[in-house]
Amino acid sequence: MSVPVWIPRRYESRFSLLGAMADELALGFQAEGFEVIDGVPDGGRVGIYIFFNMPPTIEAIPPAVRRINSRVAGLQILVDHPLALDAGIMDQTSKLTNFRLALPSLDGLHLLRLRWPALRHAHMPHGIAREALIDESQVSKEALGQREHGIVVAGSIHDEQGVRDLKWALPPQTHPWIDEIIELMLTDAYMSFEQALDCVCGSKSVITGNWPMAAGIWRAVMADLNRRRRIALVESLQGLDVAVFGGESWQGICTGTLVHKGPANYSEIPAALQSGRVCLAWGPTQFPQTFSERLLLSMAAGCASVAENRYLVRQHFSSADESTQVVTFDPNQLGGARVAIEDLLNDPDRLHRIASNGRAEVERSHLWQRRVDKLVSLASEALSRTLAPQQAQSA
Repeated sequence: MSVPVWIPRRYESRFSLLGAMADELALGFQAEGFEVIDGVPDGGRVGIYIFFNMPPTIEAIPPAVRRINSRVAGLQILVDHPLALDAGIMDQTSKLTNFRLALPSLDGLHLLRLRWPALRHAHMPHGIAREALIDESQVSKEALGQREHGIVVAGSIHDEQGVRDLKWALPPQTHPWIDEIIELMLTDAYMSFEQALDCVCGSKSVITGNWPMAAGIWRAVMADLNRRRRIALVESLQGLDVAVFGGESWQGICTGTLVHKGPANYSEIPAALQSGRVCLAWGPTQFPQTFSERLLLSMAAGCASVAENRYLVRQHFSSADESTQVVTFDPNQLGGARVAIEDLLNDPDRLHRIASNGRAEVERSHLWQRRVDKLVSLASEALSRTLAPQQAQSA
């Protein structure tokens, strides 16, 4: 299937994440020989329209994609948890036979079937741009030894006021539920939000299937939980040479050997990570079993990457022999990250091996270019009902 691909590039997102991803995906399609158009399809040509996360309104999706028997497949890539979906918009798009949802995350997928029985979706791991891939010569043991920092970390956290604002935007009766859910998830890092919500609210005879209520509580819980976990992880590395790239909320937390290097937009992260020998490549707090593009960027930067022991991390990057590409730690053991990092820093040969293996694996399997086949397959499936009658007539 060689058809035009429309990919909008303008998004309002934190750290310019979505716009950068759209540009990278467009380059990936171009590398595979596709015609990529930064515009809107008119329905005159069979093609694929791809957008990230949620449009502001249903009208933001081109009419040519929304019309009955459309010849344009509409693919939505959600780089967030299912509860980030706008229920009103999804109520409409889920009914389109030419629409498919692609999700890098495996967490919370059962919610989609329960909320939108007609929605067709598929898992597609994250991808990154080839430009983020450091030259292989810069991952030599000598080059790694000359990097500015022993450890780099990149990621955002809410400030305390931001956490309070999300909580107090909800009805007061939800506040003790939020606190209890957070404590439950702090106790078990592998517990999903949906499980914690059911345990806490269900035990209080609260019906938990209300999408707006669940989404509001999820945002408040995740902002607080993410802040607590990430601060605890960074502070556990006190005494080591740590550079933290992130927003101003890190000021005051980074003391001693923890140095705040300031915020970094998505496009600036590769260069930031290249300043460290080891990267604490933590995953998004809302995904207990899924890795994000941050881990891929760490590996592409030639860092020896240390990540939480999650299902998809094990599936893609871990092995029992010297070919492993990532070192993992148990997120329920606060000191686990420090032990893993110090072991690498004290063993330059192993550090180099992990860094080299990781970079090679990203180039082999995790560039956006490697995701084109999956997206084209989804588009072909989405258009099969529309195009089959036309093909039969032409035959």
